Formats: sequence, structure tokens, C-alpha cells
Amino acid sequence: MAGNSTETRIDLNPHPHHNLLETTKNLSPPSYGEILRFAVPMVLGLMMTAFNSLIDIIFIGQLGTAQLAAIPLATEVYFTGWILLVGLLRNSIAFIGRAFGAGKYHNIGFILVHYQLLALLGLPLLGLFVQSWPLFSAIAQLDVAVDSYAWCYLKIRVWDAAFSLLLMLYSAFYQSLGNSRFPMLVSVGVLLLNVVLDYGLIFGKLGMPALGVEGSALATVFAQAFGALFIVITSFVGSTRARFGLRVFSRPDFNWFKKILRIGLPQGIGDGLENLAWVGFMLIIGRLGKVPLAANNIGIEATQLLYLPASAIGIVAASYTGRFLGAGRSDIARTATYRTLIVGIIYMGVLGIPLWFFGESIARLFTTDAAVVYQAGLMFKVMALYQIFDGTSTIIREALGAAGDTLVPTLLLVACAVGVMFPAAIIFSKLVEPGLLGAWLGAFIYIVVLAAIMMYRYRSNRWTVIFSCLHKNSVKTTDI
Repeated sequence: MAGNSTETRIDLNPHPHHNLLETTKNLSPPSYGEILRFAVPMVLGLMMTAFNSLIDIIFIGQLGTAQLAAIPLATEVYFTGWILLVGLLRNSIAFIGRAFGAGKYHNIGFILVHYQLLALLGLPLLGLFVQSWPLFSAIAQLDVAVDSYAWCYLKIRVWDAAFSLLLMLYSAFYQSLGNSRFPMLVSVGVLLLNVVLDYGLIFGKLGMPALGVEGSALATVFAQAFGALFIVITSFVGSTRARFGLRVFSRPDFNWFKKILRIGLPQGIGDGLENLAWVGFMLIIGRLGKVPLAANNIGIEATQLLYLPASAIGIVAASYTGRFLGAGRSDIARTATYRTLIVGIIYMGVLGIPLWFFGESIARLFTTDAAVVYQAGLMFKVMALYQIFDGTSTIIREALGAAGDTLVPTLLLVACAVGVMFPAAIIFSKLVEPGLLGAWLGAFIYIVVLAAIMMYRYRSNRWTVIFSCLHKNSVKTTDI
């Protein structure tokens, strides 16, 4: 590292005479086949993460009703805080992808080490957040047994924070470079280990102690720790470390933290508020009665796994956006995003077919209550209609985030939730029978409006100059 007398600007824009620019004219947008080869491992990786939670619930359900009521609720509370940090760290694609596209590989380690510090800060931050559990328990009016199981689980599960956030960060690092296969393989390993540890630590099998809900939490912590350590150590022992200047620690540059927070914090807050908006929507449905709420919960569970690929395809668009912007080719970034969007729209459109025609059959997998099945079938038809719009807003928002355009999309999302979804859901739930159908028609309007607004924001091309504006006030740091 050079002395303080030698300073340089660490920017993410290609220099006018950078060698990479001599070859940018030879760059071309990814083909649909390339997009699929990049997206499929990404989709599988996210599916593995979702299966982790599903398997936990399946095993916990065998312990009893109180445990089954406690752990999913405790997990949702934990994720309420966790998802904000995930949004912040996932936005590392905006910086890492841009540096990679600009050919400034040596800057990536400098960028990544700042995100590492934020990931490690996630443990104390989430530790403080879960102390609010008594408030959630009081609002939900939980009985003593459910409250006890949930709190025991949370006290252990919170130690997962540092590991899961590091795993997510390094997965985003590889995805920024266009490598989705390695993070997917790590996710498979985490899933398999979690299954084995769940079976052993919950029920006392394979020579392990029977710890019940505490065993489920420990299994998650150990599996995430394995995944984080494996992906980090692998990155440091191979050629990746030298190529990208990876380091365990370096003196942080607080001006860079400001830049990261300026771009990433709105993304994280937006993810958290979007999750909170849907919690509020569920509370609206909860006031309609237990049958609508049961039908709604079936819909949420059934579509969650099916929706994850749209989120994965959004990350694909983000990766391409960051890399092509770094190469100074916003035109190719735009084409790549539109092609990725077409892939996502086709997927989401196909997804709507079984939801429309087989909604009641899907509901019967969860319950035999005829009233619940009937209302769930109607709800699935509404879900089938909005799939394309939901995929559009998700993919475009991820692409905007990779370009550094996070604040305005977050404000637009909040405005749509407060100004469109909540009023529409409340009004239509009173005008349409059954009320659940009316509430979801309100959600349908919100999703269509949000997709239209996000597309309008993208077509405004403001995203192409966000980093250029930051560069005008770029910070100085020691030469790395």
C-alpha cells in the first residue's frame, strides 16, 4: 500500500483511455441461451434456500401444535430484520459488477472488505432486534407455551446472522462476475447438511441429542456456518484472491461506507418495507375471518417457491447491468435487461396456467375444508393474472438497483403500497364477495401499477447516470 502522499480516486467508471474501452465495440448482449445458463443455477440456489425453511417446518410440525405455531412466526420476525441487511449486502452487485465490467479487478477486494464488515455487524444488530420479541408476542397474544418455544428458537437462531449474511455476500460476489454455478453448489451443500442436522438434533438421531426446537435452530446455524466458511475459504485459497485483491481485513474508508449506504440502504429498506406491506395486507385479510386467512396462507405458501425464480432472474439482470455499465455500455445493459425480462415474463406467464386451472386442486393438498378450498381457488385465479406484472416489477427493480438507482424506486414502492394496495384491498374486500377475492383484486391493482411505474422509471434512463453523479464527488483513498 502506498504512503499517504500518494492518493488516487477509486471510481467505478472506465477511464477514457482504459484498454477495456478499446474492446467494448466487440461486446454484445447475452443471448437467451446464455441468460438461461446463468439463470438456472441462480434459480436452483434460491430454491435450496427456500427448501431449508420448508424442511425446518416439516420437522418441527412433528413435535406438536405449539411448536408448529411458534417457529414459523419466530422465523418471520427474524427475517423482518434480516431482510433489510440482505438488501443492503445484495446491492454489492452494483459496485462489484461495475468494477469487474470496467476491468478494475484489483478494486473488488477493497469494495468487498467493506461489505464484509457490514455483514459481521449484522450479528449485533439482529441481536438487538430480536430483543423486541416480547412486543410481537404481546401483539399476537401468544399463549405461554408458544411464546416460550419461539423465544428459545430466536435466542439460538440469531447466531446464524453473521454466517448467512457472509454466505449471501460472497454468493453475490460470484454472481456479479457472472458465476452462478458455484454459489448454487454451496447452497445444495447447506441444504443437505441442514436436513441431516435437523433430523439428528431435533429427534435425537444419528448419535445426536434430542433438542427439539433448539435443535432446529442449531442445525440452521451450523449449516449456514459451513456454507459461509466454505465459500470464503475457497475464495481465499485459489487464484480468486490474487486476481481480485481479496483480503480478510483492511482499514475501512468511511467515505466508501457512505457511498455504499447511499446506494444500498434504500434497497434494503425497500425490501424490508415491501415485506412489511404484505404483512399489513395479511392483517387486512385476518379481519375477514379464519376461513379467508387460512385460504390466503395456502396461497402464500404455494406461490412462494414458484415466485423465487423471478427474484433469481432479477439478480441475473442486476449482474448484467453492473458489468455492462462498468464497461461503459449502457446500451448493451439495457438490451440485456430487456432480454432477461422476456425470459422472466415467459416463466411467470407459464406459472399462471396451473394457478388458474388447478387452484382448488392445489388448495386440497393443504386442507379438506370446502370453504377454504373454494376461496383459495378464486384467489389463485387472481394470482394467475398478475404473475407477469409481478415478475416485471421484480426484475426491473433489481436492474435499477444494480445501476445505483435505489432511492426513487423504494419511494415509489412505498407510495404504491400505502396509496394503492391498502386502500384498494380494504375497499374491494367490502364490495366483493367473498372478501378474500376483493382483497386480492386490490393487490392485483397494486402490482399492475407498481410494474408500470418501475418500467416508466427504467425507460427514463436516469439509471444510466447515477454512478456518474457519484463520481463527480468521488472520495479519495490510498492506492490499493
